[in-house]
Amino acid sequence: MRIIFFISLFITFNAAAQVNSIYEKLPVGKYEVGFRIFTLTDDARVEKPEYNYLGEKNKGDRHKKITVHLWYPALAKNDNKRIKYRDYCYNHLLTKTNEVIPGSEIDGQINDRRASVERWFGKTTDDAWKKLLTTSMLAVPGATPVKGNFPLLIGVLRSLSTSVVNEMLASNGYIVAMITAGNASSFAESALTTVPDMQFVISALGKTAGINTNNVGTFGFSGSGFTQVYLAMHDYRIKALVDIESGIYMDQLYQDFSKSDYYTPTKLKAPFLHIFSRDLSKQEKFIEDFENKTRFSMRYRLILNQPALHHWDFASEGYTSAILLNNRGEQQKNIRQSFEIASLYLLNFFNAELKHDATAKIFLSSKPSLQNTESSLWDIAVLNASIAAPDKDDFEYILKTKGIDEAIAITTKTIKQDSLSNIWQWYNLNGLGYNFLRQKKFKEAIEIFKLNTDLHPDDPNLFDSLAEGYESSGDKENMKKTSGKVIDLLAKKDSLSDAEKGLKGNAEKRLK
Repeated sequence: MRIIFFISLFITFNAAAQVNSIYEKLPVGKYEVGFRIFTLTDDARVEKPEYNYLGEKNKGDRHKKITVHLWYPALAKNDNKRIKYRDYCYNHLLTKTNEVIPGSEIDGQINDRRASVERWFGKTTDDAWKKLLTTSMLAVPGATPVKGNFPLLIGVLRSLSTSVVNEMLASNGYIVAMITAGNASSFAESALTTVPDMQFVISALGKTAGINTNNVGTFGFSGSGFTQVYLAMHDYRIKALVDIESGIYMDQLYQDFSKSDYYTPTKLKAPFLHIFSRDLSKQEKFIEDFENKTRFSMRYRLILNQPALHHWDFASEGYTSAILLNNRGEQQKNIRQSFEIASLYLLNFFNAELKHDATAKIFLSSKPSLQNTESSLWDIAVLNASIAAPDKDDFEYILKTKGIDEAIAITTKTIKQDSLSNIWQWYNLNGLGYNFLRQKKFKEAIEIFKLNTDLHPDDPNLFDSLAEGYESSGDKENMKKTSGKVIDLLAKKDSLSDAEKGLKGNAEKRLK
């Protein structure tokens, strides 16, 4: 039965949401929002050579520096100290909260922002632009944190673009940490530095009271959504993953993204929310990776259907233009609501996966009805996760706790769809089988050897191991039958190596 319930986009939970129209229809939570910028040093990595190009000794600390922008639930509100929209236009240049930079740099960044917004969406007036720049946001720099145990959301800073969402999430009880990333020639190359950067920051923040680094999610917008996918594929601390209009399954982007050794879709086990526009989704030539190769992840594909939705409509730039700049025409309402729908799904996804909230799980399980919002504006597809095969350690644990029959049954059921389980590496099972054989646990050893021959039916070496298992257990009938299999497999070869000649000799002795 389809579950339908109504959620109003016009309900706000925090008086801070009344500060401006930006947050009027977003799901703002009960907490005030604090904001800090700080820089960490990773003493395990040196990012500059001892000597520069001219042979001169580099001075100062050469260790890796990582700047973090942090949004968090805070105590006291102070409307006079709230960050302004204009501050997010340039504070990516800062390395600490109260750092002072030249006014010319600030003006240059703000002018560049306006030029980009007008290039994307059309001209606006000086008054409208000034009103946007001076609009107070939710965050108060340096505000006192709320005592608690909050999930961490980690990502790569997209200056200004996710600031509205970062504040919204912090108001709902999340610590949002966005790190600055250096320049790289490709997304594949960026993984080599940015993934370790995020991992270092997760560990560093885990030493801070109130941050739960056992409960971590990750998200990113546009090109800053790529490395989060790499991270989630390889770091088991990541319990939830979101990419927003990253384009990772589009042709050229995918070609670059998938070149990295970090890109291993079947390693992704964390639930994954993929947010994209309908128009651009038609260019997702490699969406099959999401639908099939990431099959061990619970996947949600949110498609926003508004025609000609701009890439930057998923960011603060597009959303605020639809509210304050009056340059979006007759589609302004739908553009705005598309951002609000995406924000609702983002929040409910993290609430469901990191806070285990029952209402959020219902929201995700079936397309809800949103009050005053046309249902045609979005579609949501839910793809259930397949069960991954056990690896060698999992297999051994199941064997010891549930018995060999259960271990074999689970592995046989799951192994064919999991090409990356190290159970496929013949030497893992072979070595494990001999461990049990030395302990005279013949049933366990024989069943492990049999599983290995099932997975590698053309390998005479593994049938030799199975024959040895039967021989050790006293089962001469199966020993001879298996030795015959060894002879048959070797007979198919034009010539034998010394090792294979040894296998043939073993089989012939057992057949006598």
